[in-house]
Amino acid sequence: MLLNILSVGNKLSEWESAGISYYLKQLPKTVDINFINIKGQQHPKKSKNEILKSESEMIVSKTPTENFIISWNSNGEKLNSIELSQFFEWAMTNNIKICFIIGGSFGLSREIIEKSDRVISASSLTFPHRLFRIILIEQIYRAFSIIKKLPYHK
Repeated sequence: MLLNILSVGNKLSEWESAGISYYLKQLPKTVDINFINIKGQQHPKKSKNEILKSESEMIVSKTPTENFIISWNSNGEKLNSIELSQFFEWAMTNNIKICFIIGGSFGLSREIIEKSDRVISASSLTFPHRLFRIILIEQIYRAFSIIKKLPYHK
């Protein structure tokens, strides 16, 4: 299964890389994760709308074609880990490629949200994108642990 994770932000720090690597090593070999990183467009001379517009254009240009697009947004659909694992099972059964989109510090533009096939919320809390990448990888690992009936998800 191919999963793309497109995120807006800066290069990974050492602790981010370590956290992501930890969970990537745990994933089944049948799961391939491709990271697409877009540099955040924040600048003191740009408005929030200008930043979102620039980032949105970059996201659209870098989003892989023929992918099921899932945007992460605090106003999105609330799923638990079992429901996420069921979604992955559906995607694998139907040979669906998935692209997760993680916005920058201002989130995602309305355009990206509207173009998404699904909008999911991890929580009503706001997470920094640096931390959220690790949370997403952990949830992917958890979902596959549920699918494989491993004891990780109790």
